[in-house]
Parts: sequence; C-alpha cells; structure tokens
Amino acid sequence: MHDPSSDRIAYKSIDVRNHMLKISNDTLKITLHAPDGEKGYYRGTRFDWAGVFSEIGYRGCNYAEPWFEAYSPLMHDAVCGPAEEFSPIGLEDSSAGEPFLKIGVGVLRKMEGEYDRFKLHEILDPGQRSLYVEEDSVTFGHSVSMSSGYGYEYVKKVSLTGPDSFRISHKLVNTGSRILKGDVYNHNFFTMGLLETGASRQLDFPFRPEGDWRAEYSEVDFTEDGIRFTRTLQKGESVFTGNLHEAGKGLEGSPNAFVLREQQTGRGVSSRCSEPMIKSVFWSNHRIACIEPYVGFDVCPGDVFGFDIDYSLL
Repeated sequence: MHDPSSDRIAYKSIDVRNHMLKISNDTLKITLHAPDGEKGYYRGTRFDWAGVFSEIGYRGCNYAEPWFEAYSPLMHDAVCGPAEEFSPIGLEDSSAGEPFLKIGVGVLRKMEGEYDRFKLHEILDPGQRSLYVEEDSVTFGHSVSMSSGYGYEYVKKVSLTGPDSFRISHKLVNTGSRILKGDVYNHNFFTMGLLETGASRQLDFPFRPEGDWRAEYSEVDFTEDGIRFTRTLQKGESVFTGNLHEAGKGLEGSPNAFVLREQQTGRGVSSRCSEPMIKSVFWSNHRIACIEPYVGFDVCPGDVFGFDIDYSLL
C-alpha cells in the first residue's frame, strides 16, 4: 500500500498576530486571513477556511477587495480573491441531525431537506489546523477523522512564484478507510479595482465556450473564445451559467485556463490549473465577474490527490 506520509508537507504551528499572514516580494504583496473558529475573518461553512485572501496587491491595485455590500464572518460568501469550495462527502449516508464531511471546514451537522451550500451549518468538529509561514509562502494544514471512516490530511500552500505571479498548491491525503470522492472549484472573486462590470470586462479561454444561461440575457453572451458584456450591469443584476464547457466536447476534459481583463485599466489575471476541468460555472454581478472551474477527485484510502493553480497578474 502507498505510504501517504511520504507525500505530506511538513508544517508547524506558529503564533499569528492579528490573524493576518503576509508574504511579498518587490512588486507583489499577498495578505491572507488565518483560519480561526472564534476570531477568524471567515467562519462560514461553504468555502475552505485555508487561503482566504485579504489582499493581492500589484502595481497599486488590490485584486482581492471586499466586493459585498455588507459583511459578517458567518456569511457564506464573505471571501475575496481565489476562494475554494469542496463538495460535501457522506451526505447520502447521513440523516438530518447526523454528521457529514466538508473538506477545508470540518464535520458538519446535516439539516432537514436538500443540502444548501448557502446556509450556515453547525460545525460538530472543526478538526486540527496548523500554519507554517515563510517569506514567500504560507502553508495551511487541516486534518479531520470521523468515526464513520472518513478522514483526511489536507495541505494547501500559497506561494509567490515571480514578481507578478503566485501559486495555490493542494495535497489531499486520504487517512480514513473510505473513499473520498467529489469535486472542488475556485470561485475567483477578482475585483479588478472594483470598477463596474461592463463591456470593458473580458474573459477569454483557450477554447470556444458554450453553456446554458439561466435566463435570456441581453447583457452578456459567448464569443468564439470567451465571454463579453454588451452593457454595464446595474446594482442588483447578475448573470449565471452552470455548465460552461468547451464547445462540442461535453462537460469533462476542457483545458483549465482563463484570462480575465479589465480594458479600462489594462489590468488582468491569467490562470492555469494542472488538472482539466470537469465543468465550470460563470457568475457575475455589477462589481465582479467570476469564473469557477471544477476539478474532480476520487481518492482511495492511503492515496494522495494533488493539483496546482498558477496565477499571473497582467
């Protein structure tokens, strides 16, 4: 059997002042919030608590500003910059009131009715967390073990890779006796200076996209290689497609890469993931335009799943 200990990243606990983690070079500064169940900036149960961004500062612009109108640490979407969510595990085996697993958050109590990611769930076991901070990287560790047989050690590392680039690395070790199967996506809440979302906001892919829009929008459409807006979105307006993919190829195996640009300022972000996407979601409101590529995982006991996402600021 594969020895998962050989794949684990060594990390240690440290004291964190003001719950802020800062790494920088001459041109790029990244500030992250430390996970904390009592005082943490984000304590919702939707997104992974590791790697919650406060700042991606590059050449006078913060690419990860608060985009929401109001804030509470318990809001499901009070996150900025690249934010990741794992699908729930063990829901089908549990009844209302019983536990299920949310990687990056912990063991949650199942509610009555259909699972709703936007609701705040009770955390039964937050697991164990550790941090290791270096000059150019922050490594988050999270481990959870359930009596039902699910268990993992998850390591997420945010590191500077150049004067205008950074990487988010993931390593998931199955330490339990049951398979960990699901998906994870990055929501990419890049604010681009908080300019209004409109015709100057452009999203490009290395393929011709297609998908089903939630409504018959007149303000947005697919092009040969991306998504374009025809007018500025007003406060309260949003657009959405839940099955964006490469035209003619179905939902699985599309290249996992994009370029988001704001033509008014010339700023932008390019991204490439080491794993192909199984599907993607696109959502936008009047402040942000978010591409959400999904990656699938199927990790047997004792095995390891890992992937990297590389970002460059333009």
